[in-house]
Amino acid sequence: MVSSKDMEALKERVSRLEATGKHLATKADVAEARAEIANVRADMANTKSEIIKWVVGVGIAFGIGVATLNSSAILIALRLAG
Repeated sequence: MVSSKDMEALKERVSRLEATGKHLATKADVAEARAEIANVRADMANTKSEIIKWVVGVGIAFGIGVATLNSSAILIALRLAG
């Protein structure tokens, strides 16, 4: 037979387990977290493609600017030399 002391200890353990269980994630919590992570990954992929577009666009614009300055400098040098 279980003594009253053992029964009190068992009640205390069950109470602690129940209190701890309130802080654990449920399947719904995990599913919600996974959905949020999927949304963040999609946003990151979209942002990555936007950054790539900007880098390529700025690179092309910079290249055109350098080419324009070089051709202008060559024309000025030829005019001064001739």
